[in-house]
Amino acid sequence: MIKKNTTYILTLFALLLSIVSLNAQQEKKDVLTPASSNEARLNRLQPPDEVMDAIGVKAGWFVAEIGAGRGRYVVQLAVRVGESGRVYAEDIDLSSLQYLEKRCERGGLKNVKTILGELTEPKLPEGELDLIFIISAYHHFADPVALLRNARPSLKPTGIVAIGEWLPKDNGGSEYRTPVKIEEELKEAGYTLERIEKFLEKNNMYLYIFRPAE
Repeated sequence: MIKKNTTYILTLFALLLSIVSLNAQQEKKDVLTPASSNEARLNRLQPPDEVMDAIGVKAGWFVAEIGAGRGRYVVQLAVRVGESGRVYAEDIDLSSLQYLEKRCERGGLKNVKTILGELTEPKLPEGELDLIFIISAYHHFADPVALLRNARPSLKPTGIVAIGEWLPKDNGGSEYRTPVKIEEELKEAGYTLERIEKFLEKNNMYLYIFRPAE
């Protein structure tokens, strides 16, 4: 009788663990569900997992996204770095950050902190970051050199800056910068180009990886 009861309890315990695991997987899936058709489209064009793999984002990393908007990539980064990591979502648009806060609350993400920055001052915590991430936003910055110069103290000595930015569509008049121009601006801001990933070229985008200059 005791043996039967023990077997029953163990079976019930295993079933409960299975339910908890399935719920956790469903919550993760839900929080990564695109918030709009445009977000879904962009995720197809710029697959978050492929982008994060190319950068090398790991569990436990402290990451800041400058120009985070409504959190298309913030939620992806938050799941990737996990509970031991943190994501600082920076933007100058308060309404977007308020939307993002509610999005993270609904998704149960407790490792995201929003930061209302200024045009050239991102207000990031000093010396904490493994990564500063920018995607589809660089061309909107009023003064990217000043902004990234002011962001530099937030990086750890081993930290990196990853910028996903559109390529110019023509030979003149485009708001987008050439790879040469981006390298020049980041050099002026205090960074050295490590490499350019071109796997998003079909989407007319390069991923630039920089490190703080010595």
